[in-house]
Amino acid sequence: MSNRRMQLSEIGKQILDTITDTLEVDRPMAVKVALAKGISISNGPVTEKFEGGKDKWTIPDSIIKDKEFLLYKHLIINEVGSPLDDSELHNHMLAYIEKGLRKLNDDLKNKTSMEDFRLTIL
Repeated sequence: MSNRRMQLSEIGKQILDTITDTLEVDRPMAVKVALAKGISISNGPVTEKFEGGKDKWTIPDSIIKDKEFLLYKHLIINEVGSPLDDSELHNHMLAYIEKGLRKLNDDLKNKTSMEDFRLTIL
């Protein structure tokens, strides 16, 4: 099992690039961090709509796979509170990634010059 292609908003892509550069990690790792952050700060399903720009970026297939995918799948099902089919799961996954990216961006903007961003994420 693995994720399928998802369309990240243009603003989400810009934030992803910033986070990738700041943390000095590759995009798949930054997407996983954003997903984890989005799930951790949420109380239930994400209701916000993340539209921004007309140029969307495709999150490729199989960034999150095998045991990681299964873990995130069950965390999302637990957060939403109901069983999800494959399409609903990926819609929620994308929403949590977008929410996590925006939270990481806020944390990055609000950190002091002495703080390490990696510690701020925790």
